[in-house]
Amino acid sequence: PRRIVLVDPNPAVGATIGVHARPVIETALASLDVETRLGVRVVSVEAAGMHLSSGEFIPAQTVIWCAGMRASRLAESFAGARDRLGRLLVDPFMRVADVPGVFAAGDVASSVVDGLHPTVMSCQFARPMGRFAGHNVVADLAGLPMLPLRIDWYVTVLDLGGWGALYTEGWDREVRTTGAAAKATKQTINCKRIYPPLTGRKDELFAAAAPTVQAPPPTYGADRPR
Repeated sequence: PRRIVLVDPNPAVGATIGVHARPVIETALASLDVETRLGVRVVSVEAAGMHLSSGEFIPAQTVIWCAGMRASRLAESFAGARDRLGRLLVDPFMRVADVPGVFAAGDVASSVVDGLHPTVMSCQFARPMGRFAGHNVVADLAGLPMLPLRIDWYVTVLDLGGWGALYTEGWDREVRTTGAAAKATKQTINCKRIYPPLTGRKDELFAAAAPTVQAPPPTYGADRPR
């Protein structure tokens, strides 16, 4: 027997994910018997559980605190401008703004990759940023032309436990697939895409590091909610 309670200070679960995706998340939580406490905050946590701002006390053996994302404090070592997440601002070549000779990529860097939207702290952006940064560092040292990074697509693949997953496309997060089909896409990302070649072969490693942008991950089936 187990009881899972999700406490969120926002009035809805997934408040920032958009109106298209939110109902899918709510359906998944309901099917998994996950209780919600919305619009309240955790006041304190003690050995036996937690107190909420509503006055409710929830007994708990395990408390998982999700405080959001923040760039590594390594970024604070540089004088360049940073965004609200502490990320260094970089240009399309991954050069840190106002700091000559310094390149940054991944979760410590923020770059506008489609002319409008800054990168998100996820493997979808961190991996190509790393590949382009590595290429451009060498090109800069060798006096060769550098390559700008541009990514014209954006997807969100959210794992929802035993229920499956949610796959959305675009910055407004239109739902593409859900459930087991989206779960297969998530597993492809987590178990295959994010890892370098495991053969140890130099040619395969260099190929994986090429400054290219992979196509969006595959989708399986079309169990779109009706």
